[in-house]
Amino acid sequence: MGGFHKKADAGLTILLIVVIVILLFGVLINFGRECRTNKDCGSESYCGSDFACHQYPTIQKTVVQYNLFLPAVILGIAIVFAAWILRKEQKTEVQAKVQEQVEIKPQEVEDISEPYYKPGNIKTP
Repeated sequence: MGGFHKKADAGLTILLIVVIVILLFGVLINFGRECRTNKDCGSESYCGSDFACHQYPTIQKTVVQYNLFLPAVILGIAIVFAAWILRKEQKTEVQAKVQEQVEIKPQEVEDISEPYYKPGNIKTP
């Protein structure tokens, strides 16, 4: 009967050694960690996924300002110039029409209208 206890003690010893190795391995892993949360680091750093404290990156925002004055002036001058050209063309067209009307002499037109009611079309009851 004594043989059963020796085998059981060997299995229990091996299990105890495996548990101790796992615990020591876990302690060594935790021992290598610098931090677990951001509270473990200073106020100017954070705890990264590698369990080490890292400085917050400085982000510089560049503001781009566009100066649209010169393009607006160019567009304004172009619009005024186009309006001036169109007005000049309209004046010449109007002057040409007026000139044509002055040159055309009105002709007499004979009256071709007929009355709607002719004396033979009216029927009375």
